Amino acid sequence: MNTYLFIKLLHIVAAIISVGFNFSYIVWLRKGKLENEHLLFALKGIKLMDDWLANPSYILSLFSGLAMCYLNGIDLLTINWVSTSLFLFACLGIVGYGFYTPILSKQIRILKAEGSDSVSYRAIDKKQTMVGVLLFSLSLTILFMMVTKPSM
Repeated sequence: MNTYLFIKLLHIVAAIISVGFNFSYIVWLRKGKLENEHLLFALKGIKLMDDWLANPSYILSLFSGLAMCYLNGIDLLTINWVSTSLFLFACLGIVGYGFYTPILSKQIRILKAEGSDSVSYRAIDKKQTMVGVLLFSLSLTILFMMVTKPSM
């Protein structure tokens, strides 16, 4: 296997892991909300997966994508689907690290301190859901761009 194909394999596996784990958060959250005694476990599980699997996989997908562009002599700014994907990826990183991660940590702290019936927990849960939907939408849009390579 040549270098390019190995990097492409890493890129695809990283995308599967990152988007796949993010999609699983829906199931974890739903299960935690239906069985309130498991909500803290679900949120801690999401935090663990996000910190140690999904986010590192997003980073690997970025660097492997950049490496594939370099190996193919692709100018990042002249191909619209590449530059648009990089812009969306930057947005994903800003929203993910700047908002989602702190919100999720705060949500866990509030749940421990006040429980899921508190006003502050319901408010942070709503924020986490909105930011999570935004992140997943960005992820799917990037995935769409990578697969279809639209000429825009």
